[in-house]
Amino acid sequence: MLPLPLHAVLALSSTTLLVLVTIAAMGTALLLGLAFAAFIQRRSRPYLLIVAAFAALFTRSVIAGVSILGMLSPSTHHLLEHGVDVILVALVVAAVYYARTVSQEVPEA
Repeated sequence: MLPLPLHAVLALSSTTLLVLVTIAAMGTALLLGLAFAAFIQRRSRPYLLIVAAFAALFTRSVIAGVSILGMLSPSTHHLLEHGVDVILVALVVAAVYYARTVSQEVPEA
């Protein structure tokens, strides 16, 4: 008996999945734009790290879309997807850590 793939799609057609991934990509693109606008206004490292995290999230949607279109092998898709997950988590943790350490260093007036 063959094992099931890790991302087996049992009930969704590839067209439905592509539509869902496209909606996710549009949503993350909107969040990326808002984060970039906030960074332009604040110009701080935590905001830059959050922009990078949203860019990684958008990249994840792009990887999924490219995979659905058959342009990536399942193993390459899986490697890239989890690699981007690691980057995403590292960026969010770095943003929180940096924001906490900077706020503790600033003396109160």
